Amino acid sequence: MAKRKRSTRNNIVGVVIAAALIGSVIGAVIFYDPGEPLPSPGDVKFTEKYDDDWGKLKAPISHVDVEQILISWKGANARVTPKDPERTKEEAWELVEQIWNRYKVNPTKENFADLQTQYNEDSTVHNTYSMPDPRTGDPNGGLVKAFADCSKTTEEGFARIVESEFGYHLIRRKKQDG
Repeated sequence: MAKRKRSTRNNIVGVVIAAALIGSVIGAVIFYDPGEPLPSPGDVKFTEKYDDDWGKLKAPISHVDVEQILISWKGANARVTPKDPERTKEEAWELVEQIWNRYKVNPTKENFADLQTQYNEDSTVHNTYSMPDPRTGDPNGGLVKAFADCSKTTEEGFARIVESEFGYHLIRRKKQDG
């Protein structure tokens, strides 16, 4: 008889647990509000203003490897064709600031490479620039002064914006391992 009471009690406990689980699922379905769908990452607008101190070294260093995303505007330089041929300088700044924000929230080389693929207006989308230039020894790597100066004062893994005659450069200093 004791065995039968224990079996009945186990069955009742099992039924109560199953009912609680089913009730939870039904309640979640009935009261679930998905809200607004999240925008795609490219549509997210960041409100943080560019901060040139993020990743800025106090003193320049002599050897760096960097990569960039160039964003230009109509009439900036005949050698650069903006992806939006009617883009103004102000719109270019907004865009490069948004790209900087997107990198800042995920500062990985993979994220930067994805952003380069999507936005870079340089003649070579994925390119590494070395200073000094290993072929010529030029301390600025043959690059415009503003680009070289920014590159040499950026910490590894960080990205900063500088303006040149070609447009706005978002420059990321590569880490030793990439």
